[in-house]
Amino acid sequence: MIFIVNFAPSRNRGGVEGGCSTMSNAVVQVDGSEGNQSAYMVAYSSNRASGRQKVYLALDQVIRRELLAQAAEKMGIVTTVDLAREAVKRGEFLIGGQRVDFKGQFFTPGEESHFSYKQWKSWVMGLNVSESSYLDEQTRGLQAAMMSELITSSVQVSREEALADFLHKNNTATYDVVAFDPAKYRLAMKLGDADIKRFLEGHNAEVRARFTADERTYKGVKPQLALREIFIPKAYPQAAPADDKKADDKKADDKKADDKKADDKKADDKKADDKKAADKKADDKKADDKKAADKKAAANPRGLPTEVAKAKLDAVRASIAAGKLTFAEAEKQLAADSSDDVPADNGDRGWRAADSAGLGDVAVNEAVKILKPGEMTPVIVTDRGAYLVIATDKREGDLTFDQVKNEIAAALAKDVWSKEAAKRDALEALAKAQAATGKNLDQLFERELIKPSSEPSLTPEQQEQIMKQLREQQHGSLEVHEQDVPVGWFAEADGSSSGAAPAAGSAAPAPAAGSATAAPAAGSAAPAGSAAPAPAAGSGAGSAASPAALAPPPAPTVLEPSKDVLPPFVDLARPTVNRLGPLPRASKMPGIGGAKDAIDALFDELAAGGFAKKVYEGENGSYVVLQLITRSQPNVAEFDKTADATIARMREARGKAALRDWLKGRCEVLTKAGKIRPSAEKTRETDDKGNPAPTVYRPCMFFDYL
Repeated sequence: MIFIVNFAPSRNRGGVEGGCSTMSNAVVQVDGSEGNQSAYMVAYSSNRASGRQKVYLALDQVIRRELLAQAAEKMGIVTTVDLAREAVKRGEFLIGGQRVDFKGQFFTPGEESHFSYKQWKSWVMGLNVSESSYLDEQTRGLQAAMMSELITSSVQVSREEALADFLHKNNTATYDVVAFDPAKYRLAMKLGDADIKRFLEGHNAEVRARFTADERTYKGVKPQLALREIFIPKAYPQAAPADDKKADDKKADDKKADDKKADDKKADDKKADDKKAADKKADDKKADDKKAADKKAAANPRGLPTEVAKAKLDAVRASIAAGKLTFAEAEKQLAADSSDDVPADNGDRGWRAADSAGLGDVAVNEAVKILKPGEMTPVIVTDRGAYLVIATDKREGDLTFDQVKNEIAAALAKDVWSKEAAKRDALEALAKAQAATGKNLDQLFERELIKPSSEPSLTPEQQEQIMKQLREQQHGSLEVHEQDVPVGWFAEADGSSSGAAPAAGSAAPAPAAGSATAAPAAGSAAPAGSAAPAPAAGSGAGSAASPAALAPPPAPTVLEPSKDVLPPFVDLARPTVNRLGPLPRASKMPGIGGAKDAIDALFDELAAGGFAKKVYEGENGSYVVLQLITRSQPNVAEFDKTADATIARMREARGKAALRDWLKGRCEVLTKAGKIRPSAEKTRETDDKGNPAPTVYRPCMFFDYL
């Protein structure tokens, strides 16, 4: 008798093989150490991502934990299972070097809640690991968390920095902006042949320079056609007049009944007569208004019925073919039949590839392919409307300057003249505003319908970034090295801290009495040979030599109109005024962009209610007219009330940034050296058919989200 015992492998969550799988227990190797399956399963089961991203995020959490734990080992930080067990009893869950409050998972609810072994065991089982494996993983996680906290707590913030932050946040401006956007002028520009010729005469050098720069694009050109188009859209269905009449008759009958009841109830005949007269007058006005609206709608129909549009185009095609009418004249003749959905450049469509003209309908593009210069398509009717297209010229091969100069001039003219028109209108608006004594911009322009922000919606991290831009010197930094020392603190003698960087291998010295900054945590010493000698106290930013004299700032640009004659602009919307603020000073500000002279004017020059003395170039190339509404100055006496909270907030934000930079830097160094190697089982990709696909995962790609 033979007994056969089969141990069938099973598959656990996260793609982890169970049973007797021969797969290695390591999911990722990080600089010689391994992140095992238990660590991966805890990270995988506890993150909220889905699909392949759930796998990638779990791998990055294990890598993050290993980077921090290895650094902790080198700093002499040791943890035990007993310490991890005590952390669990406090309701802590350690993941990727972070402490997460899990009292809701491990503690019984109620006022006298306490740690529940049953709930904790249920939680561990849900992670698909054993109790001992979970505690081992949490022991390593605790080591990583302690290193993470050491790095974040090592950064310093001086009282002077906190004061600078307070002054910055409370020195705000509220201002009105009217922006003249060249892009809107470009859309409204109606550029004719005479305009292009005039631009070419005045800007020939610029046109030729553009041709030279783009000359390669005019070599070996496939056949192109110069096309003009007339398009009459299909009419939208209109409500039947009979329906309106029935509705009006019903309203009239209902009104008569109401009037009769009112007459019966009223004893005073005179009042009843007066009411009838008033009602009749109101009804007459409504009828007149409806007639006017109907007349206006009839004068500007949206397209034409298909058969009418085709008949009109057939007639003008015959006249063009007989030489009685030019195509351009026909375009003007049928302009009244256009509507809002007609392309803005209906008429001259420019040079188009003969094989793919891109005229909005397949039937039209197919008909264009066989055209020769001077030939027209038949009238083509589609679901959108009726088309008639003519080819006026053809070209191919290597094109000369004379062949393309007009189209280059047209493109440049739109760019140059749209900016010129916007600039002229901005200069005129500023002159009118300055001349209109006692009037604000919102009295000269309509207000933009945007709800102004009551305060800057800046996160602590964004505020810290602004502070970095404002400070001329750094007060400290964390630096990454390829050596085995994970992190070093370098305090520069910039006036806000005292003393030099600690010697290699030594603990950081305590600050001098009265110093604004504290020393870094013990053990965060700089590695030998990794930094230049520290500067003497008060030397300023650690520079070895005095900085060279700064060049004088360039003279401010004065905007002046050119002498060009501009083309017409049709249906150009009038700019609106937008009120912004109160906002603190920044290198880029809403409505202004990075125009430094405009920002300086707001915060240093203008009085409340004053107009800027010039037009500025603002966001997206717009020309900006600016008025300061109010400016608030900080009350330094109030600083002491919030100083401690401000210092704590800035330290927290700076600590997080330092940790993030250290982790990313360390990961990049090890990845480049080939010392971070995730398991192929976890990173293998396949397409929908199961075939191998390129690898997507890169170590630490999700560090910014952890």
